Amino acid sequence: MTYDNEYYLLTETGSAADYMLGETNSSDEGLARLLSQRSIKRLVRGPGKVGIIEGSKRTFKPCDFHKTNDMLVSEKFKKVIEAFNPQHVDFYQADIINGEQVWSDHYFMHVWNVYRAMHQGRSKIDGTYIDDDFILESLSLNEQLLDKIPLQERLIFVLDENPKFLFHETVVAALKAANLSGLGFIKVKDWGISSAFDDDFGDL
Repeated sequence: MTYDNEYYLLTETGSAADYMLGETNSSDEGLARLLSQRSIKRLVRGPGKVGIIEGSKRTFKPCDFHKTNDMLVSEKFKKVIEAFNPQHVDFYQADIINGEQVWSDHYFMHVWNVYRAMHQGRSKIDGTYIDDDFILESLSLNEQLLDKIPLQERLIFVLDENPKFLFHETVVAALKAANLSGLGFIKVKDWGISSAFDDDFGDL
């Protein structure tokens, strides 16, 4: 269960949690493929466009992390990640638009390290593993599978069975040190279906 202690999920905290952001119709069409398990560079020709779906537009200010259908991160967040030179991670510039205000220093993060990394004996689900037809209640990672993957290819990865972004503890330590806004961290071993309602997001 080593990796249950080494990997974290990111969640929105602070003022980021007061808003719901989403792509607008004018966003580049190629960005609809952010969950693709391959590079989408040749498909994206323009910026993303993001608007405020829920929350007070009058008081809105962008944070370094916003969870849209994907992950929207600031330039500062992006630089922290790029310092690790992770494999199969790309960034695509996106404008956050609120009336006449436009913030252009944010990016969609596309990760196409995608692994079937759940430990079926220790993870708890409501449903069946057949066709991944389940609700994930608690998560444990398969160390035998992850041991075979070079660290650079699993610093950040997507859980294939139940799409969630997982970050290695070294990346999380750097993100925390950068004093970024809008994001919290919860260790895999502590994550559960009710985690979205918890206030304690854990420490290294």
